[in-house]
Amino acid sequence: MPQFEPTWFASQIFWLVVIFFVLYRLISRQVIPKVASVLADRESRIQGDLDLAQTRRDELEAMRAAYEADLAKARAAAQDELRAAQARMAEKQASALEVVSKEIAAQATAAEQRIIAEKSAAMADLRSVAVEVASAAAGRLGSTVDQARVEAAVDASMGAR
Repeated sequence: MPQFEPTWFASQIFWLVVIFFVLYRLISRQVIPKVASVLADRESRIQGDLDLAQTRRDELEAMRAAYEADLAKARAAAQDELRAAQARMAEKQASALEVVSKEIAAQATAAEQRIIAEKSAAMADLRSVAVEVASAAAGRLGSTVDQARVEAAVDASMGAR
């Protein structure tokens, strides 16, 4: 193998150094700067995306806090409105109950007056019926009784009750 022959070592080392230097210059001047710029662009893009994500997360948290605050306000307002509506309904119910109580009291008074009037009418009818029955009974017994005396006896009998 000719590459292991000592006479060729010097020329092989020379060409090794030349090729190494040329490749080194080529890689260091063209390849490494391109790779470095790609890596730097990638790093800046990643960092920008991370910053944007953090900004969005902060905005979302602020929006969420505002939403929850608005929701709490709305719930409190709804509770206040519900309490006010319940108070209004209680007032309406109390006034309606008062009106109904007055109507019932008025109807009861009117019913009592009608009962008293009907009782008086019934008692008057009962008196006239009692007078007729007593006159008829006295007539059947064969005695004639004065009408004024029969009415007095019926009145006395009815007054005792």
